[in-house]
Amino acid sequence: MRGFFVTIRNWRTMTWPRSERAVAIGATLVVLLLCVTSGWDQWRARNLTLADNDRELASLASSIAEHTARSMQGAQLILRRTAIDQDVMRARTAPLQAATFLRKQIDGAPQLRELSIADVTGQLVATSEKSDYSHVNVFARSYFQRLQRANGDAIAISELVVSLLDHKLALPMALRLHDASDRFTGVVVASIELGYFRKFYEQIDLTPGTRIRLLGSDGEPIAGYERPPGIVGSDLRSVVHAVEGYPLKIEVARSNSMILAAWKATVFNVLTRSLLISVFIALLARFLIKQLRRVRQINEELRSSEHRLRTVFEHAPIGVVVLRGHRYIAANPAFQQMVGYSEAELKELHIEDITYPDDAYLTQLHTSELICGGATSVHFQKRYVHRDGHIVWTDIRSARIFPSRQAEHVRDVDQEYMMAAVEDITQRLEDERQRERLEQQLRQSQKLEALGTFAGGVAHDFNNILGAILGFGERALSLLEDGTPERRHVEQVMKAGERARLLVERILTFSRSGSTARVAVDVRSVVFEVIGLLRATLPDCIALEVQLDDEDLFVLGEPTHLHQVVMNLCSNAVRAMPEGGRLRVSLKRLRMDAPVTLSHGAASEGNYVQLSVADSGVGIPPEVLERMFNPFFTTRKAGEGTGLGLSLVDGIVREYGGAIDVRTEVGKGTCFLVYLPLTDALPASASPGGEPLPRGKGQVVMLVDDEETLVTLGEEVLAELDYEPVGFQSAVAAWQAFREEPERFDVVVSDQTMPDMTGLELVQRIRTLRPDLPVILCSGFSTVALEEAAREAGVLSVLHKPLSQADLARELERVFHSTSAH
Repeated sequence: MRGFFVTIRNWRTMTWPRSERAVAIGATLVVLLLCVTSGWDQWRARNLTLADNDRELASLASSIAEHTARSMQGAQLILRRTAIDQDVMRARTAPLQAATFLRKQIDGAPQLRELSIADVTGQLVATSEKSDYSHVNVFARSYFQRLQRANGDAIAISELVVSLLDHKLALPMALRLHDASDRFTGVVVASIELGYFRKFYEQIDLTPGTRIRLLGSDGEPIAGYERPPGIVGSDLRSVVHAVEGYPLKIEVARSNSMILAAWKATVFNVLTRSLLISVFIALLARFLIKQLRRVRQINEELRSSEHRLRTVFEHAPIGVVVLRGHRYIAANPAFQQMVGYSEAELKELHIEDITYPDDAYLTQLHTSELICGGATSVHFQKRYVHRDGHIVWTDIRSARIFPSRQAEHVRDVDQEYMMAAVEDITQRLEDERQRERLEQQLRQSQKLEALGTFAGGVAHDFNNILGAILGFGERALSLLEDGTPERRHVEQVMKAGERARLLVERILTFSRSGSTARVAVDVRSVVFEVIGLLRATLPDCIALEVQLDDEDLFVLGEPTHLHQVVMNLCSNAVRAMPEGGRLRVSLKRLRMDAPVTLSHGAASEGNYVQLSVADSGVGIPPEVLERMFNPFFTTRKAGEGTGLGLSLVDGIVREYGGAIDVRTEVGKGTCFLVYLPLTDALPASASPGGEPLPRGKGQVVMLVDDEETLVTLGEEVLAELDYEPVGFQSAVAAWQAFREEPERFDVVVSDQTMPDMTGLELVQRIRTLRPDLPVILCSGFSTVALEEAAREAGVLSVLHKPLSQADLARELERVFHSTSAH
């Protein structure tokens, strides 16, 4: 190492006194190089700035086009939903009812201003607007003419027109109405609210000087917004993106002057800095020329510099090596520790000897670029093979030191000196991969949470419908004799309703996290039950292997949830083996001594039960593996699956604090490993069933629900149970009746979600007059927050819709039993 630095010192001593002219030429070349590189960098910076702007505009246009498509799809869905409703058929005879129905259809759809129905002559027969429409006829509109000539459930989008109702600009979307013979009977027209799109554009955090416009198929603007200062003239860059499925386009434009404003300021700064550096180099060159005569003083400074360089070399925190050709001349302790070889051993090795074989060509390529290609330095990443065999990822910055005298005319790589700074980035790369996995899991969780909220809202409304179907179906079934065609028909209705109830339960299970109380569940008994059901339907070509631990394995949860997890995984495994194979189900206890990140979730330290479901089927392709836990994603044919199976499994496992690891190979099979945390709690014994329904003793029950059918059904059920029901379709009406006769009622059964007053608000008012009156709350979408709020308000219990007669009877019996006990 010392000999290397002596060589540097002697070469510098011989080179400096050659000529003062060499210093002047060198300074001139440096200034020229600085100017050229500065100009090149700024030219590249300008191109990069424009390219980044184009990518930003393209991404923004794509996102806005996607939002516009979803808005138009929402309007299209409302049109189709309106067209199939029976209220459309009664529009001419009952215009007021039709207007109310149309207003309900567009409620919650901010992109729609009004919804109208026109008959076959184009005359409006109903509209959601509260205005006179007797003079309005849309026969001349282009969309009416197109739909009149179309077939089936055709949809037409018009050009921008002035509404005949409110005389404002609107974008009409119309759906063809027809009878059973496909004869044209009219249209349903939705006016798209242009202000909705402008408000949406205003809410986007746009760069000043940016313009967004919604264009028609002919390129004419429909709606738009410009972020001040506005775009002036034609000096702009724009991106146009088509709205998929609709004759619309999104244009995003930005002024070139605004795009390049920051770049121009940078150019000025760079030019100023380059000028100052050039002046400094000129002054330095002059100073060096004057100092050439002071060789001895310079030599002393070089010796001092050699000492400092050696100190830095020996104590640098990153690896530093000196190479001559492909041989190691010197290596500091940091590099020796990095690769596991001493400096003496490295001097006997060739550079390729400790290079990872796949990176050998990369090393040769960059070395040749540095020596023969004229590059002053190179920067690249490569892998070394440590002495113990493990791989070390490094980041290398290498530069030539000086050419040998023989290489001044003919460059010989083996005679060139190079110095390289080598940084170990193995841990950093691993941390980056870990961060990417965690970010992907976070994005998945956020997507599931948003979709779960939407699913919960749909399930809430659907439960009210199911309550009426199952309730009246149960009553109709009890009135029919066995073996009659009518009873078979009603039984089929009940089976379909039960399937819908189970689907809603799946949606609710997916959408609400921690919304139900958990109990200790024996996982072995759940797996035994699923295996028993599976054996009865398993094809003969599939062999089933079961291996379960004998010890007790309890987790906090619900038996139904765990049953769904095991059954969904086993069902998917069977479908993955259409030609037959082997299905293996195992259950065992294991201990996590440290947190572990799995393919879908992370498991912290603790005791777990590992459920393994493996098949020898077709495997999972990478594009399916990435999306298979997404809600409503399925690879089956239409009508064969809901796409909620694996998303439900993922939601339940995450809710229970567990994780999933998926191991698959296309053509060889898949293994799902589910990890659930164990609990020391013991399961409670099951309560006996088959008891007769308890009945009342004439108690007066206030029944409140905004659904008329549910109120009617509830009154009939309560009357059969020997209670005196008093039904109300409005919480306000119920409160008025209670305020007039507070002592009349013995119990209140109220829905939670009602338009004028919620169930909890009604309870709070009732408590002001009768604090001791028992109250039962019903909800189609119960959450932990609702149950906690109900307990704070003094509600005895919260029942989940749809209610059965047995649930209501037992809950009322419990209410009056606990009241009499006190």
